[in-house]
Amino acid sequence: MHGTPDEATLGQLNLIELTREDTRWQHPYEIVERDGILLFAGSSDFPGFCNGVRRVDDAVPGPKVVEAALEFFGARGRGFSLWTRMLPVDDDLLAAAESTGIAVFGDAPQMICRQRVEEHELPSGVTIDLLQDHDDVDHFARICGESYAVYGAPSEATASHFNGPNALVGPNVRAVLARLDGTPIGAALVFLSHGIAGVYWVAVLEEARGRGIAFAITQSVTNLAFDLGAANVQLQASTMGEPVYRRMGYEELYRARLHIGVPAARAAQGQRG
Repeated sequence: MHGTPDEATLGQLNLIELTREDTRWQHPYEIVERDGILLFAGSSDFPGFCNGVRRVDDAVPGPKVVEAALEFFGARGRGFSLWTRMLPVDDDLLAAAESTGIAVFGDAPQMICRQRVEEHELPSGVTIDLLQDHDDVDHFARICGESYAVYGAPSEATASHFNGPNALVGPNVRAVLARLDGTPIGAALVFLSHGIAGVYWVAVLEEARGRGIAFAITQSVTNLAFDLGAANVQLQASTMGEPVYRRMGYEELYRARLHIGVPAARAAQGQRG
């Protein structure tokens, strides 16, 4: 790559690196990366985020990326996720996905924060601390699993992202738990790479929502990222999270589509069933 990568490119590189690390946090898992294409299969066969393909090198033709995904996941009898940025660079990848019937499941904004956010007092009874031990990892997994079920992801599939022995461990990751009166009710992590940081897995249990806890957690990890030297902080916003992040000072860089693919082998199995 020539010149200095722009903010959107740095955010994409951080997301790709998090994908590798997130997959390695699982048990079992499989990662195949070759010819500018990253294929990953997690411990769950749920297609959304647990199994997917990312184009690492934007020079790789879109049809080649889709073909690699269909072959890889077809051999494993799994569906998969594919993402296309709503930018000209991914027009060929979008066309390739559409031509093979890979459906768009939804889209979300890639957002950026370029400076520390204003510190607000934590909600009453709330504390936010870095994970300390394996029990905290279990709490993190459970909170994410239960929280993301609202978007249709099975709790056990989401929790499986953190079921390996080295989950959430690394020099470039900081994960936090929010507790309400001592009970774990919220989670988030920040992941540093390529000179920036990404905020991921912001989650608050349903019974604790409406108290400003999501704002408090995101505020905490965003400022932590800047304390650790990040030039900017980026995230992919959920439907519920987007207005929270906008109030905090995050701005939209672009939007990205989530596609869900079902290889022919998997589709045939479904028809027989």
